[in-house]
Amino acid sequence: MSRPAGRLPSHLMVVWGLSMACHLPVAARAAAQQPAAPPGAYDAAPYLGQIRDEVLYGDIWERPQLSARDRSLITVAVNQALYATNELRLHMGRALDNGVTQTEISEVIAHVLWYSGFPTGVNAARVAAEVFEERGLPTTPPGASSRQPPVDPELEFPNAFPQTPYLRDLLNQVVYAETWTRPELSPRDRSLITVAVASALYASSEVRYHVGRALDNGVTQEEISEAITHVSFYAGIPTGVNASRVAAEVFEQRGLTLPDARFPGAPYLNTLIDGLVYGEMWTRPGLSPRDRSLVTIAMTQAAYQTDQLRVHLRRGLDNGITPEELSELMAQVTLYSGFPSGVNGSRVLAEVLTERGIPLPN
Repeated sequence: MSRPAGRLPSHLMVVWGLSMACHLPVAARAAAQQPAAPPGAYDAAPYLGQIRDEVLYGDIWERPQLSARDRSLITVAVNQALYATNELRLHMGRALDNGVTQTEISEVIAHVLWYSGFPTGVNAARVAAEVFEERGLPTTPPGASSRQPPVDPELEFPNAFPQTPYLRDLLNQVVYAETWTRPELSPRDRSLITVAVASALYASSEVRYHVGRALDNGVTQEEISEAITHVSFYAGIPTGVNASRVAAEVFEQRGLTLPDARFPGAPYLNTLIDGLVYGEMWTRPGLSPRDRSLVTIAMTQAAYQTDQLRVHLRRGLDNGITPEELSELMAQVTLYSGFPSGVNGSRVLAEVLTERGIPLPN
């Protein structure tokens, strides 16, 4: 196979290289895995559709570090946690096609709600009912069991939350002694989806604990790294950067070998960020670098992604945004994302301006 004529964007060079290794065009390799896009979904943003087809499905879903079944498990879990109803519907059907059973989907919903909240579980249960009906499957999954509370269970965290003893009881007696021991999902699968959901929610302390638990439950270092990379396309690159940092700390504490990479907890992120994000997206002519910085600062403030907000405030100043404009942006975004994000954003902006010796806005 010869290299396609003309200069390929850097992220497509990655995809082309993978297809060379398999002696097949990317489109041919991905055809069996790639679901049809919802009608009209990318009519207004064709470049987004190109990323979906060529990177998400043509590259990420085809990488061998996780099976198609594992990718479906974590994608269903993350879309439930993010209340992404349309994507959840699509990926429940895809999960069934990839060997996830009806019973396992039911159990993923019950497991994830403990980490993302009951409303996400109620929504996912409704979507699952619709998908099962469309597929002609039983209303109640045949292998799903009813609740069987353990009697006098051994407490995994007996000293947790002394200020809120009922929360301690729920954590020990329901989440770990009951939910984590149900046979519908293996401990390995439960760990994989919990790491994925914690990554998507930017929940650093949960990522730290569950990366360690995942290693104990048989998830490999490579699989954890790949799960973090996969989730980045459903929850955003900043969530992957954060989870990679935390995972690398856990791997190092466990004495595991870390690759020589900027993101050793998920090294493929380095290729994606240098290629797709900065090598291509930030250089496209549709928006100026200044405008891209404005958008990115607004998003990272709204999502309370402190580390990424700090990075992009610096980049925004370099791209010509004034301190007064950044101050005004904080106020604007706060009305749409809430005062906690505004207070955090204002604090980080003050730190960035101070470190650069720039006077604070009046």
